[in-house]
Amino acid sequence: MAGWFLGAGILLLLVGGEAAVRGGVGLARAISMPPLLIGLFVISLATAAPELFVALRATATGAPDIALGGLIGTVLVNLLLVLGLGALIRPMSSPPKVVLRDGGAMVLAALAVWFFAAGEAISRIDGLLLLLGFAAYVTVTYFTDWRRSPDHSVAQGCALARMQGEPTHEVAGLFLLLLGLILLGLGAHFTVAGAVSLAHALNIKEAFVGLTIIALGVSLPKLIATLVATARGHTDLAAGCLIGASVVDLLFVLGVVATVTPLTVSPVFALIDVSVMAAASVVLLPLLAMRWRLSRPRGVLLLAAYACYVAFLAWRQGLISPAMLGL
Repeated sequence: MAGWFLGAGILLLLVGGEAAVRGGVGLARAISMPPLLIGLFVISLATAAPELFVALRATATGAPDIALGGLIGTVLVNLLLVLGLGALIRPMSSPPKVVLRDGGAMVLAALAVWFFAAGEAISRIDGLLLLLGFAAYVTVTYFTDWRRSPDHSVAQGCALARMQGEPTHEVAGLFLLLLGLILLGLGAHFTVAGAVSLAHALNIKEAFVGLTIIALGVSLPKLIATLVATARGHTDLAAGCLIGASVVDLLFVLGVVATVTPLTVSPVFALIDVSVMAAASVVLLPLLAMRWRLSRPRGVLLLAAYACYVAFLAWRQGLISPAMLGL
């Protein structure tokens, strides 16, 4: 029963997230919002809505490990699994601006979260600092992109890609947005309830469910979109969109959650999982900067790193033994 609750919750999150994105984009188009602002605010925040709703629900029900595990796990899925699979299909371009500006913001955000988590708590002050960091990132992105063409602006490119065929009527956009928010609320309720029940039934940590099942579930749309884009040869914006999504998760989503309800962080989680996320962010930049593209061999390296991390998580939970790994 716990597995069904969790699966139904993730499905509602996916449907609700897509409806929220489509409704938000349609409403923004109806009021003639510029593509740059649609990309910076509407798409980035609506895409992160599943993570936000799950994290808020988890903290409200006293399950901070699910909240933080889901966020950290989602960032790792974006940076290691999704980018790795995309590069395996077709080498992905990573322009200098994406690496230096967006990648630099991601590294700073990851290191800030790592520093806060080392104190075994992410306080309201920490959350407000993360939100200030998000405001700074959006401001810098706006002033460096507002005169650029969509081909040279990740935010505009991501926005234009999502604006194709979306409704432009205010009522239709508002309806889809409200429907999406309702489904996101229901999905978050079922996801957290199912995750807690599954953790108790299998005698595993709630953080493990957040780091793996929930993270993979909410990242599924980004995975599909990246694989489709790379298969069609549209790799110019894929890396930038994934890095930008990770920045939103670390600065905006975690900032909002910690501001509403301070998060306690277990010593093991802070020492290992948050450190792995920060290390992945730091190591990714030179991989992207080599000839400003992510090659297939480096994509395989990212996938191997994610597989090793998941295997380590399973070993830590006692789900597999060293003999099963051939050690």
